[in-house]
Amino acid sequence: MPAARTRVAAVSALGMLAAGSLTVVTATTADASAATTVRVSITATHVVRMPTHLRPGVLKYKVGSAKPGSFQILRPKPGYTKREFSHDVRLGLSRNQVDVKALKHLERNLTLLGGVNSKPGQPGVMWARLRSGTYWVIDTMPAVPRPSKTLTVHVGGASVGGTLPGGPTFRAVDEAKWAPRPASIPRSGVLRFRNQSTDNHFVTTGKLLPGKTVADFKAWVDKTKSGQDAGPPPFDQKAPGIDSGVVSPGHAMALRYSVPAGNYVLLCFWPDAEHGGMPHAFMGMYRALTVR
Repeated sequence: MPAARTRVAAVSALGMLAAGSLTVVTATTADASAATTVRVSITATHVVRMPTHLRPGVLKYKVGSAKPGSFQILRPKPGYTKREFSHDVRLGLSRNQVDVKALKHLERNLTLLGGVNSKPGQPGVMWARLRSGTYWVIDTMPAVPRPSKTLTVHVGGASVGGTLPGGPTFRAVDEAKWAPRPASIPRSGVLRFRNQSTDNHFVTTGKLLPGKTVADFKAWVDKTKSGQDAGPPPFDQKAPGIDSGVVSPGHAMALRYSVPAGNYVLLCFWPDAEHGGMPHAFMGMYRALTVR
């Protein structure tokens, strides 16, 4: 899946990606968005450990990992199997040549509820609303998730309620377009991502190199699309970025972030099945973003 690769790898590969017992703790804070915290750990072998029975509502996930990890929440349609999921990712998302049939099969059978990256000593924090039903959770860092490492989570019972925490909101609109606001965000805080488009999307950013602009990124895209050797994108490939998991149309999530001030490009590299697997950024889904 796209979140299976780091932001830099996603950009460099043109988006052909396309990034012990644990408990649920109920808080007493008046902030409804923090009402329930689910503690998650990802082992060095990409095994996700977390409670397998949760209550519906807005849940906060604090994700720690032994190695760089990328937590993702999925809701499969009844009858769709983990083996089919692994097969669809292998053909539709993890190769440079996208198998459109496999990608469409995956998109028909999965609702994606978002995710967050983590590193040793740097846990990821995200919020998502879950309704009653059966879900899967995975670490998307491996190019292809194994069925044995796709964890089933059951959600049911009385709702915990809650709302997503407040913060700047990135919105995907139309088929593959970012809403123009916010044009700038603080260096750290909580960010919302709302998918109001018709396709799956995820948030990723690239910090522009000194003197580079979005026009330079456009030139890189155009040159690459024409089949020329465009070299690396005009990004600082060592700078931290903002990366979310994939979110399906009509859904939203929030995550905690911290990045250096500067000029960025806001991107999505999910491959578009209706355009032969072309990454959304190559369809124009990018815009300037200032971190102040």
